[in-house]
Amino acid sequence: MEKTLISLALLTSLNASANYDDIERIVVVAPMHSPLDIKTDPKLPRQPLPAQDGADLLTSIAGFSLIKKGSASSDPVFRGMAGSRLNIVSNGGLALGGCGNRMDPPTAYITPQSYDTLTVIKGPQTVLYGSGNSAATVVFERTLERLDKPRVDGFANIVFASANRSGLNTDIKAGSSEYYVRFSGSYNRADDFSDGDNNVIHSQYKRWNADSEFAYTPADDKIISITYGRSDGEAAYADRMMDGSLFDRTHTTIRTDWAINHNIITNVGAQWYYNNIDHVMDNYSLRPFVPNMMMKTPTASNPDRRTQGGKLLFDANLNEGHTVKFGVDHQQDRHRNRVSRNQFEIPYDTLPRSIDGEFEKTGVFAEYEYSVDKNQQVVTGLRLDHWQATDERQSISSMMKTMPNPSASLTRRDNLWSGFARIQQQRHDSSYFIGFGHTERFPDYWELLGGSRQGPDSLSAFHTNIEKTNQLDIGLVHQRTQWQGSVSVFYSQIDDYILTDNLFNQGSMNKKVTRNVDAQTYGFEADVSYDLTKNWISGASINYVRASNLSDHLPLAQQPPLQARFTLDYQRQNWHIGVLWRIVAAQHRVAVGQGNIAGQDFGESAGFGTLALNASYSQSDSLDWTLGVDNVLDKTYSEHLSKSGTAVSGYPQIDKINEAGITLWANVNWRF
Repeated sequence: MEKTLISLALLTSLNASANYDDIERIVVVAPMHSPLDIKTDPKLPRQPLPAQDGADLLTSIAGFSLIKKGSASSDPVFRGMAGSRLNIVSNGGLALGGCGNRMDPPTAYITPQSYDTLTVIKGPQTVLYGSGNSAATVVFERTLERLDKPRVDGFANIVFASANRSGLNTDIKAGSSEYYVRFSGSYNRADDFSDGDNNVIHSQYKRWNADSEFAYTPADDKIISITYGRSDGEAAYADRMMDGSLFDRTHTTIRTDWAINHNIITNVGAQWYYNNIDHVMDNYSLRPFVPNMMMKTPTASNPDRRTQGGKLLFDANLNEGHTVKFGVDHQQDRHRNRVSRNQFEIPYDTLPRSIDGEFEKTGVFAEYEYSVDKNQQVVTGLRLDHWQATDERQSISSMMKTMPNPSASLTRRDNLWSGFARIQQQRHDSSYFIGFGHTERFPDYWELLGGSRQGPDSLSAFHTNIEKTNQLDIGLVHQRTQWQGSVSVFYSQIDDYILTDNLFNQGSMNKKVTRNVDAQTYGFEADVSYDLTKNWISGASINYVRASNLSDHLPLAQQPPLQARFTLDYQRQNWHIGVLWRIVAAQHRVAVGQGNIAGQDFGESAGFGTLALNASYSQSDSLDWTLGVDNVLDKTYSEHLSKSGTAVSGYPQIDKINEAGITLWANVNWRF
């Protein structure tokens, strides 16, 4: 039977001994279930410290890194690509952050334990979820599945850890074969953590969410679902002069998946989603207010963002061996803001909001699969998107001055196309694919309008060119009786890569700009596991990316260094013990001041290694206990992509945000 990847072993799908299958082990690196995609269960315990948002969860997948600014709301990076190059889909919709400086990336609004599956599709090898997914498409999903009889299913998870971290997550589904209701909720909090030198890092957070779903299920292949949810929180940041004091999200989704009796069309899927994010950042609620040159008074900024859209998807069988998925989708996006420069005298919530940008996209797409035989397929896809954006800013702030916006009230329209083709084959002990993909990415809000960035020749970056990526992907999964392994290799040529440059030289002055360059990137991810004995399993993984800015003859900024993980597990009956050793190389290829919407390079970084331990006990089929220790040697270190520190009153000044020192944690999972 297929063995779930658990514990510290870096496993692909494999056959396991029966007495191991009942243990819920700890995930360290999620398995590659096929050469193309990775699937994992977000509810499983994992090391490092169990995830408190979507970005934290992604670090258990080889190739992912985080741009850290504290404990919460990190920006995920895959294969050196961040922002909208990484398409994040949750429950069929998009939740785009409101902060112009990426205080709240989309993953900040995702509570992993409230989803059933996480799928990562590497590279531009799908057109079903939108355009611009040059790095990967990440899909968090709740399963639409009919109950076979009246019953109640549930999941509860409790986490305790250092820095007074505590968390409760629950997910309950009840109903019959005709309908079900589902409720999920969570509350997570933590105080400031300390690094290996006992320096306290400004990083406290609180967050909660509550979601409800009602579904009508008249048949196994027919379902209609309505979801409504709310979430909120606060987070302190060590890299900037303001913290996030409000992350208020309201979302709703209507989905249907309906089989039909037709000669060609076999299934219709439809959905509509609505997300509204109301965000507040200020310099007084989570830190002592201290006047400075930039903010002499208590200041609060209150952006909000409304994203709504829909999708219609058809499945068709043309004849034996020929299948097609095709459809249309639409998305609307509006961003507003209001700022109080003296919050205690003129509260921000008494001020009117002003729109600074609107985006709209309509796309048509199709994916076709031809089965050459039962073990080989040819898969192709094509997508066409019409984008429209309007710059509603009447003025732009530059060098502490306010000037008229040269692109005020202008609307730009672009047609973008994406496509791919691949050959894939499965054998009894291996599977592989070779694919080529092309995708075009429209500049996102942060590149066009956010962060006070300009164009290289204008006060406005609104005319930045679209980004065009051509990428070759190769993947292989192989397994034998005692060992299993996988490898993914990619090569990418990017025309008009959208670079954010905070030190763009213009005469005698440097300014923050968005500009286009040509780039090249390549790399790989690989993992292997080996059954030493019946009880001992060893594993290793490695990932590497190298990227160059061809226009400036520089390294492409914000690239993670080479890193490897080595694991050793001991499994016996309902006990499991594991060791994780993570090694990260130094990064000397940097371009100071350049980067992406989430971060910029500010210097080289040293390599490091960390050690982690864990143990789990399966008390019953439904109850599992897990203990872990991260950074066992209490090492002081920082990730290369972590942000630079800023002065926060009451905290030591740091050059770069360090990771937590020795961290103890406990995790209890109960499924019923």
